[in-house]
Amino acid sequence: MVHGGGARRRRRRLPFERLLGRSVRVRRRRLTVIAIGAALVVTLGTIGLTSLGAGAVRASANGRREATPPSAETPVRATPSATATPSATATPTPSPTVPPSPTVPPSPTATPSQPSPTQPPPSSSVPSWQDLPAQAQRIVSQFLADQGAAGLAVAVSTGGASGGAGTDYLATLGDAAQGVEWSADTRSAYRSITKSFVGTVVLELAGEGKLGLDDPISRYVPDLASAQYDGAPAGNSITVRMALEMRTGVPEFSGTEGFSDRLSDDYTGAFTDDQLLGYALAEPLDFAPGRQYEYSNTNFVLLGKVVEAVTGNGWDREVQSRILSRLGLQSVAYSGSGDPAAGDPSRLVATPYEIDGQEDLENVAQVSPSLYGASGGLFGNIGDLLRWGRALGSGELVPAALQQARLTAISNPQAEDPGSPDYDAYGLAAGEIDGWWGHTGTGLGYESLTMYNPKTGMTIAILINTQLPNPNGPAILFKQLEGSLDALA
Repeated sequence: MVHGGGARRRRRRLPFERLLGRSVRVRRRRLTVIAIGAALVVTLGTIGLTSLGAGAVRASANGRREATPPSAETPVRATPSATATPSATATPTPSPTVPPSPTVPPSPTATPSQPSPTQPPPSSSVPSWQDLPAQAQRIVSQFLADQGAAGLAVAVSTGGASGGAGTDYLATLGDAAQGVEWSADTRSAYRSITKSFVGTVVLELAGEGKLGLDDPISRYVPDLASAQYDGAPAGNSITVRMALEMRTGVPEFSGTEGFSDRLSDDYTGAFTDDQLLGYALAEPLDFAPGRQYEYSNTNFVLLGKVVEAVTGNGWDREVQSRILSRLGLQSVAYSGSGDPAAGDPSRLVATPYEIDGQEDLENVAQVSPSLYGASGGLFGNIGDLLRWGRALGSGELVPAALQQARLTAISNPQAEDPGSPDYDAYGLAAGEIDGWWGHTGTGLGYESLTMYNPKTGMTIAILINTQLPNPNGPAILFKQLEGSLDALA
């Protein structure tokens, strides 16, 4: 494994340099001034003036004293793995009878936003963490050892949906990068949890009457109209609701030959949403729209384009204004085609790893977040993921009727699409595991989960900077922890 980076420090000034300066010219000039001042003092011969002169010299020296700048740790950069390939992602579900809202035609001047590569400042709403209880800590430690992952973070909150008093627990284990331990501030990829952010924006727009859940997506993304199934046009029958539920039949873009060839040629290169959709729409639909569940990242690239058409802003700008700013999730950002580690080098982005064929840990290159776009491009820390999990599961940001629709599932992912992420059911951009609702994510060096229990108000969040042999690693750990979580309720 090849790693790079390290601390960069500025040379500390010696005490005489602070007073007299570093260069010979400056020192000579200042010594001349001091000598003239001393001669003047002697000539005047007054104790008062002497004291005043000494005080002035001391004040001058103190005024020139500089603070030593803090050192900043440079994030570790990964090198590409020769065999790295994208992983498939997550799940759809039902559509209860929410009346369609009035629709707004797409904005003809909508333009994609250009996300800033500079990351936001650290979150101001930092939880008051307590150590995860001993039993849960042992489970997490054993999981890390068994899976061979580089490192992880697990956070649990007992606070309810109303945001009332609760306890926040945290465990961070292993390495975020070579020689750098995981911490509460470490930022990692949320991957498919991004879908739940985008889905929430879509539900908010539906609640505002700016689009309808049963609107055809082709109203906002005209290229979809050409999609065919069994040789006949079918694109106009694909609705916003179907995309939220993963029931469109639109193929997974990362499973196409065109995408694989491009990734092989330029593993870390940037993608546009139109490129990703082009790969998928060049293929026929996998099934008639609405007929079954099939997890496809393409559904949320489409929904990102819907958000852009309705609002005139890129999906990431709407996520920022509608979710991140309102909840204070200051670590969460989408860097688009930029490096997610760009900006403040003291705020480490975890290095992505994978378990290779020999079960060894190998670091992989950081792919461009634009490879995922609205289907998985967000990065953030564990505390903000925990806060998001509570807002997602409790319906904090969407109308009650739409939240009820979100959590009413008609899909059985394991029966309809056995290779999809491990959910018992899938609703509108949210999945259910053992009665907890939220979302998971996995792909190219990272895995993640956040889940909320509507009965207890408890939330859990998991971040892992390793692509495990079983892509459902966070769900496996969550199920192992459930018994010890019950004791905290």
